Amino acid sequence: MKDQNQAHEHDAEELDAESLMAERDRLEALFHKKFTKLITVMFTDLKGSTAITEAHGNLAVREVMKRHNDMLAPILEKHQGILVKTMGDGTMSYFYKAQDAARAASEFQRTLKEYNATQKPQIPIIITAGIHTGEGIVEKDDIYGDVVNVAARFDAQAQANEICVSEETFNALEDKAEIYCRYFRMAKLKGKKDEFKIFKIIWDPADIEKDKADVAAGLVTSQTSAPAKSGLFVWVSFLVFLAIAIAAVLALINGNELFTSFSSGEETRSTKHTIAK
Repeated sequence: MKDQNQAHEHDAEELDAESLMAERDRLEALFHKKFTKLITVMFTDLKGSTAITEAHGNLAVREVMKRHNDMLAPILEKHQGILVKTMGDGTMSYFYKAQDAARAASEFQRTLKEYNATQKPQIPIIITAGIHTGEGIVEKDDIYGDVVNVAARFDAQAQANEICVSEETFNALEDKAEIYCRYFRMAKLKGKKDEFKIFKIIWDPADIEKDKADVAAGLVTSQTSAPAKSGLFVWVSFLVFLAIAIAAVLALINGNELFTSFSSGEETRSTKHTIAK
């Protein structure tokens, strides 16, 4: 055994730094090829879970999440989603196509809306959802990387019944005509230096029609990178511009009067500026 250890030590000494660095680069490339994938990560979160626990107890939340998961599972399977884990009052899953993630999130929200309306449960299931697309490390039972962290931050930006998605996810949608998704606002995400564009998937047909009407009225923009100016903002801007224009015209008139007065050689000022004795 001692001789074998000495042989290994001798072999290690024979390797120079460049050989070791080349081997490290080879292993990193192999790891990247095998485990690093472009994925779309989706988080869901039960809205008001703390209040539910306080009012109904821990078992009630557990039962709500069981019904939540029972409805989510077939939707994920239908849209090629992979459930990674459940986390108390939320879930994390991923997809290889952003379109599939958007479809799954939209269908899940519609399913929950129908469930709440028809079953009228004592505790309605209301969720938020956040979706982000990027490179991540995909292992057998878990996923890692900044794509996971950012997706969780987008979920935190969503209000009840909303699906907030990143610009990367929006750009990765293969058929934007199928998914009604538009720019919503800019937001600062926890732990991130720069602001992010928040896009929102509008999944309810009635809300889609209302949003289209708002777009037509110029109140919001559709699938754009900048927020629309509201009707009030447009009117205020117009009035400010009008006031500036009037002030400029009056200043020009007063300037002409003064010029006329001085050029005439009279000692008196213009009528407008004459002070009565």
